[in-house]
Amino acid sequence: MAACLYLALTVSLLFTGSCAGTSAQTARNKSGSMSKASQELIALYDQYSAYLSSHDAGVFHPVDPLVRIINDRVLIDAVASGDVNTLKADLVSLGMQHAVAFGRTVSGQLPISAIPAMAALPSLQFARAAAGSTRGGHEHDSPGRLAGRIPPTGSGSV
Repeated sequence: MAACLYLALTVSLLFTGSCAGTSAQTARNKSGSMSKASQELIALYDQYSAYLSSHDAGVFHPVDPLVRIINDRVLIDAVASGDVNTLKADLVSLGMQHAVAFGRTVSGQLPISAIPAMAALPSLQFARAAAGSTRGGHEHDSPGRLAGRIPPTGSGSV
């Protein structure tokens, strides 16, 4: 009788343990909804959400110094899954500013709070933070200037 009870208890514990979600499964499900966004955009969104929740009066600064922030927007490069103009229109509807399409890529300043909505777009294949220049500290410059296509104010060269 004790052996049967022990066996039943062991089997029930095995089934219960295999049904419970692990922290790795939970993390995978959380990032699964944002699987089209790069890790630095997901981390940025999490940091920004925590900043907003803290009601901190200071200026938000991301942990990653290479992620370019302009006020409450992040400079991104988004690759279209199909028509680039559809993706551009979708991103503009989410609040993207200075949107520019080249090839299958749309670049511009997306509100940090719109990252989850962007990741859910059917027109999006993948998005990442645009590689930003750290020379000169032009945090409030346009994407064209950051990409080196527009010379800095007062300069005659690119």
